[in-house]
Amino acid sequence: MPRKLSLLVVGVVMLGWPRAQPPEISGPWAHLQVMSSITNAPVIGTVNLKTITILRLEVTQRGTDLSIVFEPCAVESESSSPFFRVIFPEAFVKYMGVDTKPARLESTGGGWQLFQPRYTIVRGARLQNPDKDPLPTDPNDPRVFDQDRDGKPGVTIRVNVLGFIEGEIYIVQRDWNSLRSTIINPMIIDGLMEWGSEQVVLGASNPLLAGQAESSPDPKKENSYFRTTRIEPNTTCEQILKNRDKLFAR
Repeated sequence: MPRKLSLLVVGVVMLGWPRAQPPEISGPWAHLQVMSSITNAPVIGTVNLKTITILRLEVTQRGTDLSIVFEPCAVESESSSPFFRVIFPEAFVKYMGVDTKPARLESTGGGWQLFQPRYTIVRGARLQNPDKDPLPTDPNDPRVFDQDRDGKPGVTIRVNVLGFIEGEIYIVQRDWNSLRSTIINPMIIDGLMEWGSEQVVLGASNPLLAGQAESSPDPKKENSYFRTTRIEPNTTCEQILKNRDKLFAR
């Protein structure tokens, strides 16, 4: 065997064939998250609930390492029951905050996938250890703060039950999620989302809504997912919301 060829063979055996380059995904994206849950709603019992979050992402890429800035544009809720609705006020979204999460591109042998490890966010309270510290249960706990600046402890959501039981609920909330793509190309990144949520009710404007509601992720994993579409650099949240049907159609 010629010397040059033998050296090439040895190099391939030792190092493997050159790996394909990861896709280039840096830049802005429109992002939809759907968290499906089974919720024990006040008065009416178990309902299927979807929490839909629309965000603008800015991805910075260094090889396979990613840093993703998540800017919230809207949070909505869909219920399987016409007698139970959850409304996220404008202030809830406005003061959610912008989060920067680490992620990475992983080779699957036949291609690449995006993976964002578990990331925890606490709303309405400041905890020394956001992942493990118990959520406060007393509105006067010094860790509680008025995140949405409406004069009430924690963050405020609105609930309507049976069409006539309506009011505000003041909560602290701990959410976590992890994303893994099933589709990735220069224009689309879609996949499934693992998530969990913990919530404590600090008070309510209507005593009938003051109970602690139990909620758990839908056991059908395909019901919690994300869709991501590349957008032009100057695209705003307002434009994403205006064109959401087109951006997230699949």
